[in-house]
This record gives sequence, structure tokens and C-alpha cells, in this order.
Amino acid sequence: MLSSSTLATPGRIACPFRYANGKACPGHVVGIEAYKADLEWALDESGHWRFGFAPRSHYHLFCSEKGNHAGFKRQDDPQMKFHWRDLPDEIRNLLEQTSPGPAEGDRPATS
Repeated sequence: MLSSSTLATPGRIACPFRYANGKACPGHVVGIEAYKADLEWALDESGHWRFGFAPRSHYHLFCSEKGNHAGFKRQDDPQMKFHWRDLPDEIRNLLEQTSPGPAEGDRPATS
């Protein structure tokens, strides 16, 4: 089920990070990266190409307020790393419902 913060602001998913004092980060998720993902394109029975992916490792989430919530010269915060089974429902739903496209910097030039 989607959280109330997600429903209140369409397209926004609350950042899962909590500060040491228990306060929730006010930001929202602005990026997701899959690490060590297996990518596959396959021809289906109807003759259409289908894309599939399956991360072998984990996902990193990025926040509108603090990126990966890493401090100066520190690694990504573990609260922003998830294996598939541990992803918040709204993130897992998003990944299952979106089609991949080229990364912003990898789009072909148009004239």
C-alpha cells in the first residue's frame, strides 16, 4: 500500500532515511540505481522484443535533500541501500510498472 505522503503528492515517494534522533528526512526519492543487474532482451511468442532485468545485488535510493545521505568522505548510508525483498512497496511497485529507457546523458542527439 502506498504511504499517505506518496498519495498526498503524486509522483513523490518519501525518503526512507531517519536521523539518529528518529526524525524522518523531509525529502523524497529522486533516483534509484540497481547494482550488478542482469539485463535481457528477448523475442516473445508474438514477435515483440521484451526487456527484463534482475539485480543480483541491491538498489541505492537518492534523496532530494541529501542525495545518498553520506557524510563527508563517507560511504552511502545503509538506510538508502535495499535488496529487492526489502524495498519499500511503493519503490518496488514503481520498478515493476515502469519501462526502461536510455539514461538522460545517453539519449541520441535530435536535430
